[in-house]
Amino acid sequence: MQNVIYRLSVLGVLIFLYGCGQVHPQISPPNLGLKSLPPVCKDINSSNDTYEIALPQEVESDELPSITKKVNDLEYFPQVLPPYFDNNFTNQETVFEIQKHFEERYYAPWMYAAAPICAKEAKWPISAFVGGYGNNLKPVDPLWIPELVVQSNYEAFSTVNEAAVTTRWMNIRVFPTEKPLYKNPALPGEGYPFDLLQNSSVAFNEPIFISHYSKDGSWVYIFTNNASGWVESDGVAVIKPEQIALMLEKKKVFITQDRVPLYDEAHKFVTYSRIGMVLPLIKETPDDFKVLYVSRSGISEEMSIPKEVAHVGYHLLNKEEIIKIGSHMLRNTYGWGGMFEERDCSSMIRDFFTPFGIWLPRNSASQAKKGEILFFNGLDNNQKLALIKERGIPFETILYKKGHVLLYIGTYEDTVMVMHNIWGIRTIDPSGKKGRVIVGKAAITTLQLGEEVENFDANNMLLSKLVSMNIFTHTPASYVRAKTKRKTL
Repeated sequence: MQNVIYRLSVLGVLIFLYGCGQVHPQISPPNLGLKSLPPVCKDINSSNDTYEIALPQEVESDELPSITKKVNDLEYFPQVLPPYFDNNFTNQETVFEIQKHFEERYYAPWMYAAAPICAKEAKWPISAFVGGYGNNLKPVDPLWIPELVVQSNYEAFSTVNEAAVTTRWMNIRVFPTEKPLYKNPALPGEGYPFDLLQNSSVAFNEPIFISHYSKDGSWVYIFTNNASGWVESDGVAVIKPEQIALMLEKKKVFITQDRVPLYDEAHKFVTYSRIGMVLPLIKETPDDFKVLYVSRSGISEEMSIPKEVAHVGYHLLNKEEIIKIGSHMLRNTYGWGGMFEERDCSSMIRDFFTPFGIWLPRNSASQAKKGEILFFNGLDNNQKLALIKERGIPFETILYKKGHVLLYIGTYEDTVMVMHNIWGIRTIDPSGKKGRVIVGKAAITTLQLGEEVENFDANNMLLSKLVSMNIFTHTPASYVRAKTKRKTL
């Protein structure tokens, strides 16, 4: 009997010390914020029940192995903006016509009564994709795309028709899936990062219009002011007319810096700042802008933005602000369609000019049609450079080749210079095999970028492939076509 009592006593102590089921030791008030303590570490080799952990990179030296090739432009030309402003730029003094219409274009989705395109246009992916390669670099299941077509629920197109906002940054997808589709991963330009199902991306609290939901309701087809496609439905909040009216009447705060944590009134994290975000101003304090945002539950709430990362109202183009915003843009790595919260060529230019109240479309072909257009038809490379120097306006001119846009920033040592976010430089070896020298980031370069690299594909030089230039700050009164025969410029 004493032995039984002893064992029961020991069991009671163990239960007290370690807990059992719903029994827990009483926690004194001062320790209420401390739910538990981490276990005391033991020798990881003393037990077979340890968790698997990630091991450090197994490299033989302190330096990562070099897998990129040297590119002269990136070594020789400064990769910061200040050196390019000498004799290249004049601060803007009057408002451009394009700036007068910024809010009208930015908030356009809230003005729709129905989808701005017809169902036939929206259904283009159904006939565009029949197969490809997945994230495992193997052919996708033949049933996968037909299943996505069913999930897309296009028979319900433009039946919801509600104004909403995004409650977080999201990818905009061609089909309702985050899984990628590649054309041919074995070929340059057809594998990573060029996911065929990545259409664009959308920032936090951006105005959107809801067309309809997927069959299972987990995705929603939306229109932003520059793109359309599928986003996850848990990142969208429907809003009321009175919320829209309040946000439209307020002054606007324009973000000028990426990746600054932003908090609500309880100092709870809400989101990161991103250049290109625009939010309604509630009030101003000595240190912060208090702005309005819509939570996931659809409630209008207040958030603080430090003054050093934003300004009220758009700014006229000026050297100081361009350098400030450009310095953040030049830190971006390449993000196809905005993947990984990065930017590609057109989204870099689009976001760059949002704080200046300049609305630009999302893709490169559409951006090339804004403002006064000059075509390079019939011009050789020297004539193209001469025309850019003669007519181009630094930080107001886009240079366009099919699939890529570049921002003209002026001349440096009498050389035409551009800023762009680019994946790579095309190469082709003597046997005809194509390749890429990866740049993979925003950079300041010439239009002859990469001409010194081994097996450089001269036929695909940026300069050789330029189609047009457009001064997007000019009112497009007419399209100006360069003469096909010019002896001198």
